[in-house]
Amino acid sequence: MNQRLRFGFIAAAVLVFVALSFLSLPSAVLAQPKGEPIVFGYVGNVSSAGTKPCMDIQKMAVEEINAAGGILGRPVKYVIMDGKGDVSLSVEAARKLIMEDKATFVSVEGRTEICLGVQEASGMLFKEYPHILQFNGPAGSELTARIIDEAPKYDHSFRDWQPEAAYWAHIKYYFTTYFQKVLKAKKLAILWEDLAWTSEFRKGIPSMNLPPWEQLAKECGLDVVYSKAVKPRGTMYYPILQQVADSKADLIFYMSSWFTDSESFAKQWADSSAKNIPVCFDGGVAMTSDFWRMTGGKALGVMSLFTDLDMLAITPKTIPLVKKAKSRGIPMQLHVHLAYADIYHFKAAIEKAKGTSEIKDLIKGMEDAETVYSLGKMKYQTQKIKPFYHSTMRVDPKDPYKTYPGRFYLLHAQFQKDGKIAFISASSAEDEKAMKKFYDPKNYRTPAELRK
Repeated sequence: MNQRLRFGFIAAAVLVFVALSFLSLPSAVLAQPKGEPIVFGYVGNVSSAGTKPCMDIQKMAVEEINAAGGILGRPVKYVIMDGKGDVSLSVEAARKLIMEDKATFVSVEGRTEICLGVQEASGMLFKEYPHILQFNGPAGSELTARIIDEAPKYDHSFRDWQPEAAYWAHIKYYFTTYFQKVLKAKKLAILWEDLAWTSEFRKGIPSMNLPPWEQLAKECGLDVVYSKAVKPRGTMYYPILQQVADSKADLIFYMSSWFTDSESFAKQWADSSAKNIPVCFDGGVAMTSDFWRMTGGKALGVMSLFTDLDMLAITPKTIPLVKKAKSRGIPMQLHVHLAYADIYHFKAAIEKAKGTSEIKDLIKGMEDAETVYSLGKMKYQTQKIKPFYHSTMRVDPKDPYKTYPGRFYLLHAQFQKDGKIAFISASSAEDEKAMKKFYDPKNYRTPAELRK
């Protein structure tokens, strides 16, 4: 064989090897997204234990999407703007994101006061800078009520959570089933996070025939012996806990959120005269395994809705997502699950709209898309009934005590010895039927029993 022929064989072999190598690569590596990026952004406090995980999980979702070829072949760019937990600074951050970064989708941290400020600025900018505005976790009814009241100014606004009026369904379940049948409570002390979102719970919604929670508790057979609104941060809890102990309450229910200083409360509770009165949080950092570490083990006996689920396959996506998030140090509070789900819902909306050029198509895509995520199914309410319109579906807007099946599943858990998580109750009658295999009321132990 002459040298020229030998070189031809070698060259052909190299070409075959290279071709086979490319064929063996995952399609995600071959199909690199191209073209003008689609900009997703988040406005929130980057130093907050509540909002930083939302940014981190959305960034992770965007990386996944880009690695899989982008959206309709286009890459996604993710931009974070620090609002520092301040309304004015958050508004300026959102303006920059919309006007300069040309964001198509803007998420805002879930504090009603901040969301309202950003929403007003967003409404004024919308005609010149079309975009979708997403509220990540707030409950304030005003956010979605004004979509109808001031239409079409805020038609582009969506909330990935439920309005305050939707809470009556699961709270009634707490009062009738969880508190009385599982925790054997009769005398209730209620602490309210003193922010806008709890005001309707305290006052009721007469127009919807929804009574104040204290009245509802009484109707359900509970005696509310103590009730106090407390500021979310910097509260000295010892005097309050002494008052609770004096009231002879047999359960402390703290209507908490990610802004509540629940770790400080747990530490002070464990060293107070109320330490043998069980504590149940409704939300916040107590939803995660990190809460045990944050309290130095003082959370022993504390109960909370729990969403750091690397052990329960609520949906096929639950365990893989939570494990991946934990490998990156991202604690999975409820609103973090929602923040991740938002990114994939945005993707589905763009695909339904066949691009981002027509904002009306994107709004309809948001309304029409139904996506499966780690806690259930995400679908937005399209019945134009205040304040449920453009919030994720959870309850029937014509009957707020009636829940839709499968929208999101939540369980109550207790921190037990060495931080072990024991699941003890569902959070609604619908969840009770669907989640029986995941929890057992017999797992519950009183704080005094656990300390022994």
